[in-house]
Formats: sequence, C-alpha cells, structure tokens
Amino acid sequence: MGYLDQDDFLWHSGRFKRFVKIGGEMVSLVKVENTLEKHLPMGVSCCVVDVSDEKRGSAIIATVSIEVNKTEILKKMGEELPNIALPKQFIVIRELPMMGTGKIDFRSVTKIVQDILSES
Repeated sequence: MGYLDQDDFLWHSGRFKRFVKIGGEMVSLVKVENTLEKHLPMGVSCCVVDVSDEKRGSAIIATVSIEVNKTEILKKMGEELPNIALPKQFIVIRELPMMGTGKIDFRSVTKIVQDILSES
C-alpha cells in the first residue's frame, strides 16, 4: 500500500493486513478463508474479514455468495481451527467486489459488512 504526495512522490505505507488480533491472539484471515473454502459447496465464493468488537477487539465475519448451512460448516471448520478463529457471523453478498486485477477487494467487502452490521 502507498500513496502519492502533493509532489507526486510515491510513499510506501505498509502491506494490507490479513491478520487480526482477537483476545490477544493473532489469527490469519487467509487461513480461516482457506479452511472455509474447503467446506463450501462447489462454486460458492467467500471472503473473510474482521470488524471491530468491543469485547475482543475484533470479530471474524465470513461472507458467502449464497446461503449455506452455517452450523455444519462451523462444525467442520472447528475440527481444523481454534474457536477464536471461527467466523462469528455469515453474511450473504451475492457478488463480491473485485479489483481490476481480478482479486477480491477486501476493503470494499469490509465496508459492506460494516454497513450491514450497523443496520442491524
């Protein structure tokens, strides 16, 4: 990640984080996402993001492109991940926002999730 200043100099400001600290533990969102993908039906897209949580600092939210059996998926994920790394909620986003490179736009997904959660 970076930005251009007023003189058109490019400044490097770090990488986009894909780790989150929950209850004092570092959790890899990529690992959570990869585990989730293994247990989804074929053709279902997903993205895992974090949002602020008053109790633990952050909470993991899974987005999926269609309704899924959350209970069954969480059970399977729980066999591979600690409870702290399991998504606290599943949100359906039919089409995940993509960047020009064809990769998921995590910032846009996070914003959509925050907007949905603030409405409820």
